Amino acid sequence: MIKLKKCMLVGALVSAGMLVSCESTQDSAQEETDVVSLDLNLRDTTVAPNNDFYRYTNGGWLDKTEIPSDRSAWGSFHELFEYNEKVLSFVLDEATKGELYDENSNEIKAANFYASGMDSLGIEAQGAEPLKPMLAQIDQLQSKEELDDILAPLQKVSVTAFFNVFVGIDDKQTDSYIMNVTQSGLGLPDRDYYFREDQTGQEIISGYKAYMTKLFVLVGEDSTVAAAKAENIFALESKLAENSMTRLERRDPDANYNKISIDELQKNSSWLDWKSFFSGIGVDEIGELNVNQLAYISQLTEVIGDSELEEIKDYLKIRFISPNTAYLSNDFVMAAFDFYNKQLSGQQEMRPRAKRMVNSTNANLGDALSKLYVDEVFPPEAKEKCLEMVNNIKEAMHKRIDQLTWMSEETKKEAHTKLTKLKVKIGYPDEWEDYSSIDISKDSYIQNRWNTSTFDNQQNWGKLGQPIDPNEWHMAASVVNAYYNPPANEIVFPAGILQPPFYNYKADDAVNYGGIGAVIGHEITHGFDDSGRKYNHEGELKDWWTEEDAAEFERRAQVMVEQYNGFEVQDTLNVNGELTLGENIADLGGMLIAYDALQMNFEKNGRPGIIDDMTPEQRFFLSQATLWRGKYRPQLEQQLLIQDTHSLGKFRVNGPVSSMKEFYEAFEIKEGDPLWRSEEERVDIW
Repeated sequence: MIKLKKCMLVGALVSAGMLVSCESTQDSAQEETDVVSLDLNLRDTTVAPNNDFYRYTNGGWLDKTEIPSDRSAWGSFHELFEYNEKVLSFVLDEATKGELYDENSNEIKAANFYASGMDSLGIEAQGAEPLKPMLAQIDQLQSKEELDDILAPLQKVSVTAFFNVFVGIDDKQTDSYIMNVTQSGLGLPDRDYYFREDQTGQEIISGYKAYMTKLFVLVGEDSTVAAAKAENIFALESKLAENSMTRLERRDPDANYNKISIDELQKNSSWLDWKSFFSGIGVDEIGELNVNQLAYISQLTEVIGDSELEEIKDYLKIRFISPNTAYLSNDFVMAAFDFYNKQLSGQQEMRPRAKRMVNSTNANLGDALSKLYVDEVFPPEAKEKCLEMVNNIKEAMHKRIDQLTWMSEETKKEAHTKLTKLKVKIGYPDEWEDYSSIDISKDSYIQNRWNTSTFDNQQNWGKLGQPIDPNEWHMAASVVNAYYNPPANEIVFPAGILQPPFYNYKADDAVNYGGIGAVIGHEITHGFDDSGRKYNHEGELKDWWTEEDAAEFERRAQVMVEQYNGFEVQDTLNVNGELTLGENIADLGGMLIAYDALQMNFEKNGRPGIIDDMTPEQRFFLSQATLWRGKYRPQLEQQLLIQDTHSLGKFRVNGPVSSMKEFYEAFEIKEGDPLWRSEEERVDIW
């Protein structure tokens, strides 16, 4: 599984696959209907803006909206996911009609992939058979010295037992790629789950063991033997978890940069023949690597040494079976659903198969559908207006840097240089991925998955020793998200998020600057948050701050940490202000520079009048607040608090506005109001 450094607008749990069915269309996925730029009927006007701005903006929606039974959450992102899924379904259907495309084209590859996933009868008939060759290969291991022989083929199909490897830009030498070795191989969502002693935590652990037992039974094990194997695997994974860095520790780029030679890696972690492993995945020439979590990788020698060979083999089997359950017969699918979706996230029902297959096709062959998606929904004028907005917001950020009273001129100069050199990608890549070399048939859904995984991994590993590709995208154009990539010093906005309610190129400027403008500002600010600020204008992990300015930044950031630590989500469960710091800084910074850019736009083009009895400033803030409306099942809410670096929607609204004097002026917030904070309590960084 390829993993790249990037700061995304929303986490994977919120963004991935939460879509519902839409009405079909005949000639086009786009319907010629007017999109309401700001729906004021979604407000709760019984709540004053100065009391709870999130509730004021979204209360009407919150009161009447129920989370669909096949979802664990619902909100603005999911509504856009639903629309985008409708478009993807349409273009996928079009790809299967007539003789529009060559048999080896991306479009036909996508159509075949989808067809293989929809062949439920064929998948049921196969049962566990597709797994047996790899399981037999695992069984054939005679000693721990042979582990490289099995870990390499597993890694090719994105099974990251014990560790993961991927090629990315070298953080300290950004004109070249480097192989990264990272911790991996846990079946629970986060290392902290293995040590929970509360009732819910113990129930999750029991559920995980039952899930592993079920998988073993499905591949032919006796239930009693399977339960014993599950216990042993949990004990082994607990050792891995104990040695793993926490999510908070992994946010520190300095702590995760450990460049060593392949010989040093062998000396530090002698349990595996590393050169043989890399040769097995097709990487024969490798000099230096970045071992992101060096202590973890080094401690694998002791973990492997203390484990019985049969326990290791059982662990490898589970790590192979589990990520492939979605591509197997229904008993495997339901085993995974009951634990990961139902118990962990609160989802009550499985999504319809057709919807799952559309998203699976897009996840595995993203550029195939995304090109068709872009042609359908993203006209050139939308890209042009968005780029203009980006440039305006960058200009506003330059002005904010100049106005900072706490930063020295020396650091300001470097900040300006970094911002000036920030690269921007909007909508879609200049070149689409060519999938013609991948064997995609209608006959085997899981084999298609393994073939696309192998292709993706080989593409990634093949970059080693090659020049940096400045046009590379790490997200499909149809995805509803955005990201900042520190070593490339770039911000990327796929066409998928450049749709209402985030972006409507026909809407008034206040709504767009409060919507996609705040998103653009969010990604720009990631370059200057507690982690991103450690990368210079070339994307290098190199300190460019004076000692005094760095200390002052940390002091100001601590105000935000303490503020968010005080936000209660559930009884005794609060936001983790340290874990979410980078995203919280980006949320506030994004709103500030988007607001400034809006005012600059008014100065250039004239100030509009009142719309729907609201000033442009009020519409700006309401537009931003609508982005984060959402409802979560309690199980998912708890999961997000543990593993998501983003705060929940309510606090992505009320948190930033409580530190903005511009908000105070727009809604006449005064001392004594619930959202009012003294100047000393407000966060003031960018």
